[in-house]
Amino acid sequence: MPLYDFECPSCQRSFEALLKLSEDVSTLSCPFCGAGGVRKLPSPFRTNAWSTFLDRMERRISPEKFK
Repeated sequence: MPLYDFECPSCQRSFEALLKLSEDVSTLSCPFCGAGGVRKLPSPFRTNAWSTFLDRMERRISPEKFK
């Protein structure tokens, strides 16, 4: 289940919620004030794949740096 960020239109507080992909966002209510109609916030995509790739390439090019 993915973790999503939401914002309440009533109290403007942000919170996180675990939702199944099949769950509808309209059923979710704010845990602070209980208001419905929460807004899903864009979440940054985080991965370390690019930094891992760069580290491996640098080890091949300049192995003396990693001794």
